[in-house]
Amino acid sequence: MGKKLKFLFFDCSEAATCCDKAQYEEANLFEKAKLRIHLALCKTCRKFSARNSRLTHLIKDSKLETCPEEKKKKWREEIKKEFAEERT
Repeated sequence: MGKKLKFLFFDCSEAATCCDKAQYEEANLFEKAKLRIHLALCKTCRKFSARNSRLTHLIKDSKLETCPEEKKKKWREEIKKEFAEERT
């Protein structure tokens, strides 16, 4: 492959990184174009991209909420208290 065309291609690890960036809208236009070229040629990365995309959509659709830090702190204290009681 000539040096002129080599800049249009990247390996699978770079494609995976670019795939993640593209899904979170952090990839620029050139990276997206390179990713499309790579996905057209690489079956493994196409599968990875499809699974990654599906996972991203499932997480967004699930409407998950994180636990407040105060509640986590309370749970930690309760766990420490239980362990201390078991040791005595």
